[in-house]
Amino acid sequence: MLGRLTTRNLGNTSRSQSDGELTSNFSPTLTSRTIRKAKNRSGGLPTYVDVSENYFEKSNYSYYHHKQERSTSDVAFSWAIYIICALLITAFFSYVHLYRSVQTLDERTHVPAVILEPHCDQIVLYRILGNDLPPRHKQGQTLSNLRFILEHEPSFPKTKKYWILNRMVDPANEAAIIKLLKKHQQDYVRIPFEADEYLRQDFRLEDFPEPDFFHSDEYARFSKVAKLRTIDYTYHEKNLYAMNNNGGRNAVLAHAKRIPEARWIMPFDGNCFITAKAFQDIQIHLEQYGNEYKYFVVPMARLLNNTELLANPDERPKTPEEPQVMFRYDAEEVYNLNMRYGRRSKLELLWRIGALENRRSLNKPVVPWEAVERPYSKDKGNFMTVGWVFRLFSGQAQQEENKKEATSIRAFNRLLGIQDFLDGLDEKLARKTFRQENLFLYDEQALTEARFSYWGGDAEVTRVVDELNGVAEGILEVVSIGYEVDKSVTVHGGLGESPENIKKHGHFLKAPFMDQANKPLPSMEAPPARINEINLGYLFQNVTTLTLAHFFTRNPNYGLWAANMIRVHFLNEYAINNQDDYHGSKSVPDEGQHLEFLSDQGYSFPSLNRVPRIIPKYSNWPVPIPADFTTTDISYFLDAIRLLRRGQYLTHKEYVDLQSIMTDFLEYLVNSPSGIKLAQAPDHRAVLYDLQVAALATFTDDLRLYLRIVNRCRMRIGKHFLPNGQQPYQTAYANAKLESVLPPNSTESPLYQRAHLHYTTLNLQYWTLLSRAIQNTGVGRDVWHYTAKDGGRLSRAVISHTGQNFDILDSNPVARRRLIPLLHMAQAAHIKSDAARGIRHDWGDDHDYFERFQRAVKNKWGCCLLEGREAAEAEARWSSSLSSRLVWNNGNSGDVRQEAIGVANVENEGVDEAAVSALWNYIGGRPDAIGSGIPPYWMLGIA
Repeated sequence: MLGRLTTRNLGNTSRSQSDGELTSNFSPTLTSRTIRKAKNRSGGLPTYVDVSENYFEKSNYSYYHHKQERSTSDVAFSWAIYIICALLITAFFSYVHLYRSVQTLDERTHVPAVILEPHCDQIVLYRILGNDLPPRHKQGQTLSNLRFILEHEPSFPKTKKYWILNRMVDPANEAAIIKLLKKHQQDYVRIPFEADEYLRQDFRLEDFPEPDFFHSDEYARFSKVAKLRTIDYTYHEKNLYAMNNNGGRNAVLAHAKRIPEARWIMPFDGNCFITAKAFQDIQIHLEQYGNEYKYFVVPMARLLNNTELLANPDERPKTPEEPQVMFRYDAEEVYNLNMRYGRRSKLELLWRIGALENRRSLNKPVVPWEAVERPYSKDKGNFMTVGWVFRLFSGQAQQEENKKEATSIRAFNRLLGIQDFLDGLDEKLARKTFRQENLFLYDEQALTEARFSYWGGDAEVTRVVDELNGVAEGILEVVSIGYEVDKSVTVHGGLGESPENIKKHGHFLKAPFMDQANKPLPSMEAPPARINEINLGYLFQNVTTLTLAHFFTRNPNYGLWAANMIRVHFLNEYAINNQDDYHGSKSVPDEGQHLEFLSDQGYSFPSLNRVPRIIPKYSNWPVPIPADFTTTDISYFLDAIRLLRRGQYLTHKEYVDLQSIMTDFLEYLVNSPSGIKLAQAPDHRAVLYDLQVAALATFTDDLRLYLRIVNRCRMRIGKHFLPNGQQPYQTAYANAKLESVLPPNSTESPLYQRAHLHYTTLNLQYWTLLSRAIQNTGVGRDVWHYTAKDGGRLSRAVISHTGQNFDILDSNPVARRRLIPLLHMAQAAHIKSDAARGIRHDWGDDHDYFERFQRAVKNKWGCCLLEGREAAEAEARWSSSLSSRLVWNNGNSGDVRQEAIGVANVENEGVDEAAVSALWNYIGGRPDAIGSGIPPYWMLGIA
């Protein structure tokens, strides 16, 4: 009894007799804190009191108590009570002083004071309101059920009702709930949702039996429900904060234990409804057995229709559902904060106090990564089952029926609802900074700074851009070979335009293969697919090269033909010529007259594009999935499309059509057997897969999928890299590739060493690109410094790999072409990661562990050229054979062959391929670079 009074006195709760305003600082722990009385706001507004919460740092509760006006008679009565109490206290102390004055010394023996418990018999009923979780709940069911309770639930004797607004993430929903509570003069406590605190909660990815567990054979054998539960575990920290299931219940217990009159605490779920008959049964048992039991279990029945309560409010229902728990003020048990919503959050406490007779589910061996339930409480068995409570309708009838199937559906949909809610919350917060139109792989700031440096005459940047222009001119020189003006193609100026007003012109170009594309073929065979007849890597390389050349020089022909290559091979559209006619006013001759071509009517004036808004198609066949799509990095190509759209070389309709095509590519990667098999690979193929899917997801604005990829891809790090930086699975992949071409025990041969260097560097290259892309996007957790459970880390692997091969850089051209770009891109990722963590990065400091390597190699601007005679000779050979390797040979027969969109094979052309590769692979512009994962002109915007 003394302990109870002491605890309550520490709360220092006071009720102002003048205005009825309850003020207190409610800490959700049993340890009291300093009470901070809130100042009344002017204008008769309700009083809010912030309370700190130690479960999650920097969180505040806000408490609201409805303020009632007091009549003059009430005030007079209160003053009369004050005066009477003052007289009684004065008389009492006068008697005590007189009594002590006549005592003898022997009679003044010390007698321990007996502190009597005041009359505390109030019940405090809480309903904890959380967020709706479709498909477990119908959207809006919290608000509709709250309204039903407020309108139909009676008041109960000696009972105080509170409502807990538990981390409501939708401000509009929370505002509607508060408005409804105020309308019905209800008290509530608000536990706010703080986005910054939520964003600090990460996924649990390292607690599984093996790295990259979601792609393991063991996980593949799980049932669908088991897989869903396993994925649910990764959301553990996010669930604990956002749902705050047991955190909210414990906050209720702490709040109630600071109310002096409270004897019984009812932390009930938000949709619980108590009838007068049910409460009467509860109260009778509390009066009879309240001194004997600390806990009372209230069984629950689910409703399929809330109006059933209005028809038969006194009928006792069957109550097979999970019960609610009542606590006496001195109960010591609390809910387990490590039990998240959907994972035995309430059941664990029921088991602990012995309220569930069947503990078989608890005794079943759980998966090793889940939290273990606490043992039995010392209060085990100190409970009684009383009354009943109704769970109002959730809005999903098939989940509320008293059937085993309904229980399974309810559990499954609860997990789906939790994950969908948290994914949606992550997406909502990410969209505050994410922009689909922003570049993915190239750093926009670095790219822009390089352009200004070029315009400002910086010698090093100019040297690189000059080389870029040289390659772009070579592509531009031959890319239009085979195209000719097609004057039969018409442009429709508007819908419903008469044929005589449709003017023919010479702005559309066609090639011979366009006529073949629509020729009828036997049976169901599709016409020749241009996208399958080309080397996708060369197409991506050369489109990106032309686009970057336009970005720096503003040469319109570069942008025009980069866009033409896209529209011809992806959109089945005619190529465009003289696009400036659509962007500026120009008179063109037509049938002997000069007509102003630019329309000055409607919203299209002045023109928003450099090309027609509608470009005719030469074929309506859908674009198939390219044969080499899964082995080709598409990320930099998508950045080129973004830049062309900004430059108005692609129309808005073309951009949307490209997004639609890329959505098909994305669905193929995510859902096809081939894509799923790639995702399960333990080597560089899976990293390239993640890079492709992430790039496509951002391009198509599928942000939720992107977040899933960049969060889960970290699980691969522990498998790909050992703590010492070794890559066991990548090495095994290289050995498997070489088994058929190398004799046994040939690991010391130059070919093996070169192949080993190629594959291990390739894996690191894709990982570094993925890391840089995530950094550029500004959304998602850092990959560069992420450390797996066993100590594996990407940054450590790059350092180890570079250190092992650093001594051969001078003697091995292949090593230089592969490692120097990786080194510079890794340094950029390292600096960006450190900046995000608040680590200052100065050149040459101890934290810059790439500095010792970069001192021995050229800076990134010098990596695109070789020095000396070898470079000059290689350049001359390259220039003389450029056209022959880029020319699209149509042939008189119209055979579809390699187009003028990429570099053809050079094996039989008498060209020194090694010298050419040595010259161009630094910048990633030639065939070998495609297989090395080096994007075009990486030094301009990736490193």
